[in-house]
Amino acid sequence: MGPGHPYRILVAEDDEAFLDALETALHAHGDFAVVGRARNGVEAVELAEKLQPDLVVMDVEMPILDGVEATRILHARMPELPVLAISGHDYEERVLEIRAAGAADYVRKARLEDELLAVAAALVVRQRSRA
Repeated sequence: MGPGHPYRILVAEDDEAFLDALETALHAHGDFAVVGRARNGVEAVELAEKLQPDLVVMDVEMPILDGVEATRILHARMPELPVLAISGHDYEERVLEIRAAGAADYVRKARLEDELLAVAAALVVRQRSRA
């Protein structure tokens, strides 16, 4: 996709300040447009089905329905939709859980600045090439 057609991203994150920063970083890239913001897993699933984004950036720890369960639901309903899991924790168990639930990749929040854009771009390009 080129500058005229940015990749459509849904961001699921319960920390409002972090959500704003994440959206700013994605928009600054130019090839990404945040088309939806979810503050819990239930909203993430509903918005993904409604908006049909190219990628979901999913926080592991969220209220109501956590990112692991939301990813599991999305993977069952929309298996072609890549989910990029993010977390502020280093819990190996949670990383393994969200990967098993269907997440295509995982980035620690502390590494987002260095890794988010490259990983997100790789996932959406890979997904598009399969379509």
